[in-house]
Amino acid sequence: MKDRPEHEYQTLWAVDPDVSVEGVGTLPQPGRLGIPALVRRQRRIPEGQTQEEREARRRERAERWGPPRAEIDRRTAVLAALALAGALTGAILLFGLSLTTDRYLPVLLVPALVLGCGRLYLRDFGVFAILMLTYSELRGLAHLLRPDPYYAAQLTADKWLFFGHVPTVELQNWFWTGTLQWYDRLLFDVAKLHYVIPPLVAFALWTRRRALFFRFASSILVLSTAAAVTFLLFPAAPPWAAGRALLAPSVTKIDDGTWSTVPSSFSISSLVQGNPFAAIPSLHGGYAFLVLLFVVSLSWRTRWRWPALALSLLYVFALSFARVYTGDHYVIDILIGYVYAAAAFFAVRWYWRREALPE
Repeated sequence: MKDRPEHEYQTLWAVDPDVSVEGVGTLPQPGRLGIPALVRRQRRIPEGQTQEEREARRRERAERWGPPRAEIDRRTAVLAALALAGALTGAILLFGLSLTTDRYLPVLLVPALVLGCGRLYLRDFGVFAILMLTYSELRGLAHLLRPDPYYAAQLTADKWLFFGHVPTVELQNWFWTGTLQWYDRLLFDVAKLHYVIPPLVAFALWTRRRALFFRFASSILVLSTAAAVTFLLFPAAPPWAAGRALLAPSVTKIDDGTWSTVPSSFSISSLVQGNPFAAIPSLHGGYAFLVLLFVVSLSWRTRWRWPALALSLLYVFALSFARVYTGDHYVIDILIGYVYAAAAFFAVRWYWRREALPE
């Protein structure tokens, strides 16, 4: 057997890809391929920024968007809960359950001060309140621009859904006696939870993690803005308006006749242009369904998922039933509100994850 040439026994070393071999150009290095990073929905690293810098920035933002107070002992948590209960009870006794945005803001400030986060609360919730008041003005502007609503489409849709029957007509034929009964007053209070529950959920999310509050507030604003645009493009008359137009003669607007126990001049919201219709989509149904989606999504992997789901469904159904019975919404209005809420929830969540924002 012949001895192998000497070069066959030599150690083979790794080839430097930057060194040309027999006229072959430099091999591409990792990161030179011009392909953005797609690992776990990450965007391309900005020019001039390393992966380490990006991760450091993400960690810093996650810390800033964390709880407003790093550690809350049990005593402070109990004091904050008592402060919230006291402030909310006082506001309800003074204004009733119809708490406007500007009236709710100081209510939630009280527990925030107990937590030692008053300035941060005013910054976060103050911006949110201003944007919600802006939405309210846009809703009123939609009515000024399109004061004549549509009547037939939603009435026809409810008849189609319920085989020729209109739920508002049937419910009022069964329960409305022409004078307020105890169950009417109860349903008024249930309907007014529309003004109470979403801000409470927003504050609870804020105390847990500011990132959750920002996502919830963004979803509320997306939903509200989409609704304001719809109010302009398709101003829809509620059932009570159809009753006055004799399209549904037996329907009346059941109302307790009070917005609050004090004159409306005490509220900044009284300066905002109102919209007597704003029926499609129903934001009573939309906000309630958005609350359900957030509560269930956050509790689904915990042992509280079934109680949370049951309470959320009860809240959504009771509020929706109240608005249909009192003549403020058709069932189709409520269902469209659910669809808008789901679209806002998933659109904001998609954007949140695409931008790798803290959750």
